[in-house]
Amino acid sequence: MKLVASGDDRNEVEAAGATLDEVMLHAASKKFSMGFEGGFHCGCFYAYLKLKEQEIKNVTWLCELVQMQFSRQLPGWNKYVTPFKYHVNDVKDV
Repeated sequence: MKLVASGDDRNEVEAAGATLDEVMLHAASKKFSMGFEGGFHCGCFYAYLKLKEQEIKNVTWLCELVQMQFSRQLPGWNKYVTPFKYHVNDVKDV
C-alpha cells in the first residue's frame, strides 16, 4: 500500500502517483513473468496469454491518449505496465 498515491480529484491521466489498479497490474505482471522461470508446465501458456492481454491494454491506453490529444508532458503517458520484464534473480521489487 506504500506504492499507492493518495486519492484526489484529478483524473487518471493527470495524476502523478500510482493508483491501486496500477500497483495491482504491476504485481500481476511480475507474477505472470515468473511463470516462465520454472520448467515446462501449463502455467506458461496461461501467463503468456495474461501478459499479452496486458500488452493489448497498454496499446489501448496509449491509443486513447492519442485520440484525446493529451499533452505528452502529462504523467498519464507513463502509466503503462511493461510485461515480460521481471525475472527471479532481479533484486529490485515492483
